[in-house]
Amino acid sequence: MRKDKSSVIRTYDAIADDFDETRYKPWPDTVKFAERFSTGQLVLDLGCGNGRDLRFLEEKGIKVIGLDISHKQLEVVRRRSSSAASVVRGDVTELPFKSGIAHGAIMVATIHHIPEPEERLMALNEAHRCLLPGGFLLVGVWAAEQPKFKDNMAQAKIEFQHDWVPGDMLLDWKLPDGRVFKRYYHLFSEKEFDKLLAESEFEVEERFYSAENHYAILMK
Repeated sequence: MRKDKSSVIRTYDAIADDFDETRYKPWPDTVKFAERFSTGQLVLDLGCGNGRDLRFLEEKGIKVIGLDISHKQLEVVRRRSSSAASVVRGDVTELPFKSGIAHGAIMVATIHHIPEPEERLMALNEAHRCLLPGGFLLVGVWAAEQPKFKDNMAQAKIEFQHDWVPGDMLLDWKLPDGRVFKRYYHLFSEKEFDKLLAESEFEVEERFYSAENHYAILMK
């Protein structure tokens, strides 16, 4: 596997239907974050995957647009959504939206799939651009402070060789037919996550640790 965006896309296209079988509940921190928004307000779900959060937001009466780079994941969203879900295929580093259109955005379990550090920052700043003044972004990444992934990082170091950096790891997804796809993650240390947030255009309202993830609520 190469350490690049196209490899990430191919993996999530390949596992989309099987992935959906076990990813149907919203992230608990998204549920809490949704309390900030009123019926009819617009929230962007950036890296929406199979729509686990998107469907919850829709049920709350919040207007939501989902975006993902995997067209197969978006097929799942359209198939499972209770309404004609508004979804767009796109890259979080170059959002196809006008500036200042949304009251909020979520970017949970998204930027840790982006191999290039500069593109992770681009993703945050693109979310900032699309928010209204006073808008909020919930961002969450897997934390490096998880010893259970030591072997996965060692595997990635062998595969990526000189392209590997601390935090890079590969996690296998085995399909029912026996095929195995390697999912790329970059696990963030607390220090690295804080550095990324500080370099972005956002103000940090809150930083917290939840279910082995680093989270932040950011404000424009």
